[in-house]
Amino acid sequence: MHRLMFLGFAILASLGLSVPSFARAGDGDAIAAVQRASPAVVSISIWKAAPPDHPGGEPGRLKVYGSGFVIDPAGTIVTNKHVVDGALDIKAVLADGTVLPATLVDASPLVDLAVVKVNADHPLPSLEWGDSDALQVGQPVLTIGNGLDWSSSVSAGIVSALNRNLMDSPFDRYIQTDATINHGNSGGPLVDLDGKVVGVTTALFNPSANGGFIGIGFAIPASTVQFVIKHLLDPKLPEIGWLGFSLQDMTETLANALGAPQPTGAIVASVDQGGPAANAGLRPGDILERLNGRDLGDGRAFMRAIAQSPTGQPARLTVWRLGKVQDVSATVQPWPDTAPRNRMMTGQAASAMMAAPPHAGMKLAPLTDADRKKYGLQPSVNGVLVTDVETNSEAGNDGVVAGNVILQVEDVRVTSPDEVMQVIAQAHAEHRTYLAVLVLMANGAQWLSFSVSTTRS
Repeated sequence: MHRLMFLGFAILASLGLSVPSFARAGDGDAIAAVQRASPAVVSISIWKAAPPDHPGGEPGRLKVYGSGFVIDPAGTIVTNKHVVDGALDIKAVLADGTVLPATLVDASPLVDLAVVKVNADHPLPSLEWGDSDALQVGQPVLTIGNGLDWSSSVSAGIVSALNRNLMDSPFDRYIQTDATINHGNSGGPLVDLDGKVVGVTTALFNPSANGGFIGIGFAIPASTVQFVIKHLLDPKLPEIGWLGFSLQDMTETLANALGAPQPTGAIVASVDQGGPAANAGLRPGDILERLNGRDLGDGRAFMRAIAQSPTGQPARLTVWRLGKVQDVSATVQPWPDTAPRNRMMTGQAASAMMAAPPHAGMKLAPLTDADRKKYGLQPSVNGVLVTDVETNSEAGNDGVVAGNVILQVEDVRVTSPDEVMQVIAQAHAEHRTYLAVLVLMANGAQWLSFSVSTTRS
């Protein structure tokens, strides 16, 4: 189909007929927005802990990629929590290709956001926040990030919907967009045509677990991100407010079933025993109509408003119950740490794992004449045979498969697995960042760069 379209345009041109222009209004704005925003977008490269291959085995390491963006010239970077979950070692690749070690500042247990920090010898380009609350469906937006580890890539689209509930947190109000979001884009910015951040790209939808982007992606709104990031950077700020109940949106059928006058507000689904809501006498089936006199659209809007309420102060809830409206006062308490960061690997545990040299996810063996015959290798080929490649490993992502041959590591010609591991161990001991490996693949010999994680200071 694509080939036929190109041929059609060629025929029109040869006949001297006018070829339709595909330039779109706003293209110049998009180019300017990318030029403003892309210097502050970073690719994030992470070694993570991986479960052992078999029960009782040692945990392994997995190389993964994500995105982030700088929010101040001193090197503070915003990304997703799921990008850094289980991180042993984090590196940020700046737009100019500079690779810097990054440290985890903090991660939110409730919202999929985290902050990491790099130290550069000069101020870094940074992004400004846009007004996500002013976004409209149909508004042009751009995603910038390390999609599929292709480094910085840009995609254009529109805001497809607002206030989407992915049931990821009690506060969900995701921006839906058709601007491309692929694996590796997580943590990157969603920007408007002013080059300002209106969201953090976080998730894509595909019915297939291994599928890619099909036009439905999601970003956390910038207003939510700013609120969370402020708390991650400054622990002295007031704590997140909590009343101890779960809510769901009212529907017309629920209103009919309960005899409620209108299908608005939020209905209490459960109440935490001993929490502020329970102490105030709230119970499942109560319908919240207003908080401190404010009409709020849905259960998540109530939860966001409560989260931002001052702790230790009373909140006035207007409740419909059994045909009557009444005001209930409940004292806002700090949100309990019900979701500890049990997947964040930092400190001594990470240092212990990082003390051992990493591997690129390959099993190696001496190359024999039988192997040469099996894989169609010339008799003159000498090196180390790759017998297996782990799924989602760094080697696998680089296209290495069983039957490939490692010919050389840096300037060392290798003929045994031990020689390969010795060079890797030496590079690791020298705190090297990458190791150049010459691999004989199906399309010929290619140099690949494998990460060599350094130990933490």
